[in-house]
Amino acid sequence: MDATETKNSLGHADRPHSEPAQPPLPVWVPPVCAVLFGAGVALQAPNDARPGLMAPFLGLALALAGWALLRVVRSRQGVPRRHPVPRLRVAVVVIVPALHYYALQSTADLHWLYNTLGVAVAGFLWYRLQRKPRQ
Repeated sequence: MDATETKNSLGHADRPHSEPAQPPLPVWVPPVCAVLFGAGVALQAPNDARPGLMAPFLGLALALAGWALLRVVRSRQGVPRRHPVPRLRVAVVVIVPALHYYALQSTADLHWLYNTLGVAVAGFLWYRLQRKPRQ
């Protein structure tokens, strides 16, 4: 047994047995989810041309659609639903209302910030979903 085989064997031995193996996602899922989440963040941007709450709620609906798509694909693959870390829940509960508040209270000068955040979220999510899952 050479050094790389030994390292791989020891790496698998350290992982808990309760951690399920995740099959790879279909090729179309990462870009679709990334675009849905990125568009959801970008639609939170303030805009003087479209007053009201329609765009922020449409953005939330797109983000929820991306999350639901990911959950449906994972459940069809037989991957059990993991409960999110409590810190992640707190972050979502704090960040989402803050985005809505600032989107409703600010002017269109910050439109570039939300578009940049949308592109960054889409890129990060696409990268995370395309990574090789743990075996």
